[in-house]
Amino acid sequence: MKTILILFIALLGCVQLDGQTVKRWTIQESIEHAWNNNLQLAQNQLQVDQARVNLLQSKAQALPTLNGSANHTYNTGRRIDPFTNQFADQRVLSQNFSVSSGVNLFNGLTNLRSIQANQAGSKAAQFSNDQLRNDIALQVTNAFLNALLAQELLVIAESQYALSKQQTERAKLLLDAGRSARGDLLQVEANEYNEALNVVNAKNREGLALLTLAQLLQLEDPELFDIQAPDFEKITTQLPPYQAKALYTVAVENQPGIKSADWNVQTAELTLKSLKGGYFPSLSAFGGLGTGYSELSRKIVGSTTQQQNFGSIGGVPIIVDVDVPITELTPFNEQLDQNFNRTFGLSLNLPIFNNLRTRSQVSIQKINLESARINAQIQRNQLRRDIQSAWFDARAAFERFQAAEKSLGATQEAFGYMQQRFDAGVISIFEFNNSRNQLVTAKSSLAQARYELILRIKVLDFYQGNPISF
Repeated sequence: MKTILILFIALLGCVQLDGQTVKRWTIQESIEHAWNNNLQLAQNQLQVDQARVNLLQSKAQALPTLNGSANHTYNTGRRIDPFTNQFADQRVLSQNFSVSSGVNLFNGLTNLRSIQANQAGSKAAQFSNDQLRNDIALQVTNAFLNALLAQELLVIAESQYALSKQQTERAKLLLDAGRSARGDLLQVEANEYNEALNVVNAKNREGLALLTLAQLLQLEDPELFDIQAPDFEKITTQLPPYQAKALYTVAVENQPGIKSADWNVQTAELTLKSLKGGYFPSLSAFGGLGTGYSELSRKIVGSTTQQQNFGSIGGVPIIVDVDVPITELTPFNEQLDQNFNRTFGLSLNLPIFNNLRTRSQVSIQKINLESARINAQIQRNQLRRDIQSAWFDARAAFERFQAAEKSLGATQEAFGYMQQRFDAGVISIFEFNNSRNQLVTAKSSLAQARYELILRIKVLDFYQGNPISF
């Protein structure tokens, strides 16, 4: 059993991937990679892009419109040609060309308010995206520190396992020399097996912590993933010199989530003003240019004399010479000049009754505005509670860290004394193992307290608007 455990631990610690290198990630690299590959953030960015498009469209609504048209038409049957005012009963080809433009002069400031509302909406979407980036950074930081803690606990477990192996070898020598009973050796071996199992469990916890972080980073090959511990000597473990109330005053001014909620309120207010513009008359100007071509259009190019019989007098026919015009199809370019026309005018629209559509839209938007205001207050209340909890957690973590440091110092000193007594054969193996277990617990408690305190301090920095860095 002992041999199997030792081999398993060796395999866990010495796994090599042929032709592949395990990359060691820093906390900054992990956060940047999460930002670049998080699908929720990518989806949220689409909403930011959509808000920008909406803003551009609302600005374009205030610009004049310009449209052109061209028709190529064949008409059959009796009709009046619009260009010649002649009856035609054969197939006639006609062509129409026109350009029209229109501009809104006044519509109750609807366009202006719409532009302002979409500007506010664009800022709200961007701040919402920034808030999501901050949340992802906190998630990665938490997972990263959990992985570091798992690695440190593994180191502690491996060191205890190595010490247990040394104690087993020493117990064998004492038994061979007749200075200890076989029961002591069995107790030491049992403790070694237990420490070996602790190493296996710690290794599994480390693997799970790394896998959780790798999945958060959307990595396809978690087995090629490892992390690089920052220089903890440069990381402060002191509480910042401010209280929760002062921190809230700073956070409420710089947290993207609060700014997004406030801009949503402005968006709702401006949208309401835009919809109220539907109660006012609207005035617009329009104009256009047009021309056309018809196969019936003819121009006189000359004349000829023809004799026509107008009857007879006394049996003598009356023959008169009549000038008959000679025509040909009017050229295309000439017809465009001849048929050229201009149109311009003003249009006034008075809203008298539109099935209560404007009134209903305004009423619904008033509800949306009130909802946005309530949500902004909810965000502030939640931020206040989060900061109060974060400050309490940081202070509690700081107190635990200080207590864990003192506990470890005292436990190390006590263990050194107990080891001397055990080497001298004064105390039993049971007493020695109990002292060693206390030392392991003290080391683990200090590691957990240190990483928790670092995380809590980083959370307080986050609420101050500072980027997460190590």
